[in-house]
Amino acid sequence: MADQPNWLHKLGNLLVPASQPQTRPVATVTNKRILDELVASFEDSIHRESVGTSMLFNAHFLVILHPDTYEERQNAFPVIVDEAVKSFKAIIESQKGQYERVAPVASSWFVKFGGGREFGGEDVSPTDVYVVGALTGILPGNEQRQSPDKLHVTRRVKQTNRYEKVDVDLNMFQHIDFREPGAFVVKFKFDSSPALSERPPMPGSATRNATVLPRSLAAGLAEINYYIAELNREDSYLMRDREIVVARKEADNQHFPNYLLLESAYVSNPHARIRYDDATESFQLASFSRNETRVNEQLIPRSEPASPQWYTLPDKAQILLNSMVTLHFQRTA
Repeated sequence: MADQPNWLHKLGNLLVPASQPQTRPVATVTNKRILDELVASFEDSIHRESVGTSMLFNAHFLVILHPDTYEERQNAFPVIVDEAVKSFKAIIESQKGQYERVAPVASSWFVKFGGGREFGGEDVSPTDVYVVGALTGILPGNEQRQSPDKLHVTRRVKQTNRYEKVDVDLNMFQHIDFREPGAFVVKFKFDSSPALSERPPMPGSATRNATVLPRSLAAGLAEINYYIAELNREDSYLMRDREIVVARKEADNQHFPNYLLLESAYVSNPHARIRYDDATESFQLASFSRNETRVNEQLIPRSEPASPQWYTLPDKAQILLNSMVTLHFQRTA
């Protein structure tokens, strides 16, 4: 074919523009992408938080989206959470052979969605999904009662595209619109695991089948009488389990069978654990609060829930939480 005149070639380019290099489509936020981010955050937390023979993982998650994306996807949030929990359980089943027990700190999975245009000094675009995870206690939008300063959380860092453990200031969440319809609580239920109230002692015990302490539902293993100063209220609690968690009374942990729940803003969530140790035949306490915990006026060092440092409790002891809540511990068995 003869070459076209130059002017005709130019006219053709005007009518039919020359092909342009292909550009990658901009990533959009789909329901599946939100689900994948939640599952990836959860799976990373198992490897990050588990210790020894105990499987530990993040139970509280915040999902931060651009306001437009939030509005577009909010009707799918219940289904996303349902699918996420199914995936969480499947991951636990597939990995629990590596551990002797499943040992979450919280009583339920808690997922809260929020919309915002800025988070942690970074712009939130319509294509961004931020997932912040923690063992327990992320409840922004509820008057920030759980901590006076910072939270230990896990989040994916944009620069490295890896999950990292970081401390975040609670003020980071003040620009996020967390609405109650975007909050979901799913109680733990592990079909093939022992009931939470019947779990064996923590690692370090001499034997998992020890019968040194009988479980007496009538007398309990120990009795705890407590006084909440801010409410001028007294009450009592029977310790019927070999291990209990002392925590602030919150909606997401009221059904946990071995929680001593205290209605006080001065109690952390969780604040401490009390357990019976078969090796020493004594009760022990570990404190997780950034606020003071004292036993018979002795300050107890703070430790992480994933790596508790145990302090031996006398058979009769006074435990002071944040100078405001007093527990009178008395061994009964």
